[in-house]
Amino acid sequence: MREVFKQVRDRIKPPQPASWQTLILLSIFSAIVASITSGQSPQIAQRIISSFGWLFLILGVWWFTYEDGVKKKLTFFNFFIGPWIVGALICIYLFGTVEGRPMPTQAAFISWAPISSIIWSSPKFVKSDPKTRSPVYTNPTVSRRQEIILVLLSNLILSCWFQFYFQIGTWLSENPNLRGGDFTRSGFVWRPNPVDRASAISRGVTLLDSAAQILEEQLEGKPWSEVERWLEQRDQQIPNLRRQAQERLPQASENNLWNLEVPAPSQVSETVYDLPLQAVWTGVTARSNGFQLSRTCRIAQGRKQGPPAQFQFESPAPPATSPARPRLIGTVNCGVISEVEGTR
Repeated sequence: MREVFKQVRDRIKPPQPASWQTLILLSIFSAIVASITSGQSPQIAQRIISSFGWLFLILGVWWFTYEDGVKKKLTFFNFFIGPWIVGALICIYLFGTVEGRPMPTQAAFISWAPISSIIWSSPKFVKSDPKTRSPVYTNPTVSRRQEIILVLLSNLILSCWFQFYFQIGTWLSENPNLRGGDFTRSGFVWRPNPVDRASAISRGVTLLDSAAQILEEQLEGKPWSEVERWLEQRDQQIPNLRRQAQERLPQASENNLWNLEVPAPSQVSETVYDLPLQAVWTGVTARSNGFQLSRTCRIAQGRKQGPPAQFQFESPAPPATSPARPRLIGTVNCGVISEVEGTR
């Protein structure tokens, strides 16, 4: 154990003040000071000390990766990966620590490749003056320029793939209906656990159930004359039906992406009407023609036996009665919900 500790100490012991070991030790010291620094939120002093720690760490690792022995070990197929290590630290600092987040954000992954390629290409524009040993700007050769352009473009493509991955994840999280789609032929979306289709479209099912329940409350058992009047004034009744159905939905961000559409009813006979209800999904979908759920409610005339009419005569005899006459009422029967493709 002592030998291991001695090797670590000898490794990080600065051979001179200007060395990567000094920067690493300064970063460790800054981290310790920042951890014991307390104050009211926002902890400005702690963030400043932490930022200095990250700065020392980035510069120290940058210096360390360009050491001759280390650079050789970090070179694979004549390609040096040290700048991508430094770029990862820079992105973690910029999009994690600075923003006060415990974990890097999506921007860190997206920016990692372009920032690393810039770090990799920066030494190609600088050379050391043999007389003053100071850095001097230089123009890369033609072959170097081609190499720089290829590396920059390939890293931009990698960044686009990261962005595409996060964008698909955002679509799937914001659009539950999309999660229930068929991605077996997709070359970009991999889903290890299949999503239940019924749960993905449950919000649309609930919308149609609410609309059918409201129809039953408004028309079931009502006089047939009122039912016919409701059908004639359908354009005035549908907005109220749509609003009430939306209000009965449990609160969720996707509620606004489901629209209730009620096309014109079809008359099956003089006393029977089929009223279609459609829950149309307006969000992102894997289907090119859109997506919707459909349900048909049959509104028909029914008969209900009414109480017998009584006639009161001015006599001590019991009142006379007439035979009971049936009343014409409306009945509502809604069918099952089916899934159909849209027309957009």
